[in-house]
Amino acid sequence: MFKEKSRFGKLMVCVLGLVLLSGCAAGGRPDIVSEDKKEGEVYSNADVRRMTIEHPGTLSGDYFLKRSYPEKPAGDAKKKPGITWAYADSRSRQTSAEAASAKPVGTRQSVSTGIYKIGLMAAADAKDDFTPRRLHRAAAGLTLEQSRVIGPEQIADVASAANCANRDILSCVGRQAALYPGVHMLVVVDSLSLPEDFPGRAAMRLRVMDTGLDYVHAPLEMTRTLEARDQAETFVQQALQRAFDFAEQKADVMPAHCRVFSVKQERIYISAGAASRVEPGDEFSVVSSGQVVDTPAGLPVAWVPDAPKARIRVEKRVRDDVASCSLADGQTPQPGDYVLLSPAE
Repeated sequence: MFKEKSRFGKLMVCVLGLVLLSGCAAGGRPDIVSEDKKEGEVYSNADVRRMTIEHPGTLSGDYFLKRSYPEKPAGDAKKKPGITWAYADSRSRQTSAEAASAKPVGTRQSVSTGIYKIGLMAAADAKDDFTPRRLHRAAAGLTLEQSRVIGPEQIADVASAANCANRDILSCVGRQAALYPGVHMLVVVDSLSLPEDFPGRAAMRLRVMDTGLDYVHAPLEMTRTLEARDQAETFVQQALQRAFDFAEQKADVMPAHCRVFSVKQERIYISAGAASRVEPGDEFSVVSSGQVVDTPAGLPVAWVPDAPKARIRVEKRVRDDVASCSLADGQTPQPGDYVLLSPAE
């Protein structure tokens, strides 16, 4: 009895294999639903399916009966029809479905992703090595995950327009750049020493300022032995990359924000626009100030905003870093107020 069952099982596997192979060879869907019996056959294709694939003792159930076989995309001769391609197709559909369920259509995500602005400037006593063009060229190759660079030319314009040369230049530039173009962190190149003979030692000293807190972090110093002159630009870029990475890490002490920098004829202008991913219809809370939370050593680790004084609505994106807003609720904001760049409650 056992031997007969064993032979029957082997026969069914062979028949099933022939059916599947014939279907694949034909380039279409295997025939596993036909009840017709060809001449000389004892079982139809459907009989084989019921006795093997859909047998209660198997794991497949009615998988083959229910699955679909998408047609080969037109014009793609490299993709081969079959299980591998069909699986990839079903996975892509599943991924799309999962994405759709994770982000319902019509909901706005927080705009705080990718809006930190980090300014770059040279110290007041900078030498020829610190020309804005040189720094701009080095900053062009930076890799940033949560921010974008406000170049040294624009920061120099801010310093000049605010007449910062006759004051504490760093605090002055920081305050003005925070208002417009809305710089959150400021990277300052204090010194750069490049060797004249090679191999030689290169050194760069930088500081990072949080403009919202008016706080300057401890200096960063990078040194390296350069084997050839053409390594100088790479050294400068790598030093800037470390400083910008540090600035990104420290930027989240304050929530993502911009500032009100002008109020004219009931229009409120903020230092965030298309580049900050704000859109018409967005509403944001406005606060006048907040409380800094320091460690015992005096290092700021958090900033707690005061109660909102107003809620504003974006009416129009004027430029990359400018949006025109109207008052939705509360008191009219004033220049210098903080706009919290997350959807208002």
